[in-house]
Amino acid sequence: MYRSDDIVKELAAAAGEFCDKKLQLGNGGNLSMRIPGKDLMVVKGSDVAFSQISRSKLVVADFDGNVVEGEIKPSKESLLHGAIYKKMPGVGAVMHCHSPWATSWAALRRDLPAATYHSVLKLGGPVPAFDSGSYVVPKEFFPEILSCLERNPKLKAFLLTGHGQVAMGKNMAEAKFLAELVEETAQIAILSGLAESVICPGQTG
Repeated sequence: MYRSDDIVKELAAAAGEFCDKKLQLGNGGNLSMRIPGKDLMVVKGSDVAFSQISRSKLVVADFDGNVVEGEIKPSKESLLHGAIYKKMPGVGAVMHCHSPWATSWAALRRDLPAATYHSVLKLGGPVPAFDSGSYVVPKEFFPEILSCLERNPKLKAFLLTGHGQVAMGKNMAEAKFLAELVEETAQIAILSGLAESVICPGQTG
């Protein structure tokens, strides 16, 4: 059985924290973990809320989204997760959420600047924003995202216009912390007026 107790607990704990912190509400968002030594991932089922994560709400799929173990459909974004795992062997977990500050910044269609020393240290530079024109990133758009990650191997996250953020870590705990940092960085950037400088470049008070 690929949905081990450890993986289930790790995914459920991260998802539960994001619900408690209101970083993901409703049944949107998704998260996954690579199964070590296999071209497989454990991923949230489609239309499953973060508050509902349990063994029966998780699916094992290959990196092309084909179900290997489980009784429900994998998340609609499982293909993007799989593409990331294929291209980035150091990534062991992916967290995607519609956290409000990061999603607000993504609406600007501009990269999120590293607004704090901590974000400079942990995020690998400005967080790129992509506008795929869809609530589910289509496969045709994957090369643009993957090419950016390949060119910038230190990048740990990216934004999706109208669709939140994606954070990648060596494990679920790291991916969770990075997603929280992206959210914090977006909040600081907006509250400090960096968003206004993007909207109205050159404007002075």
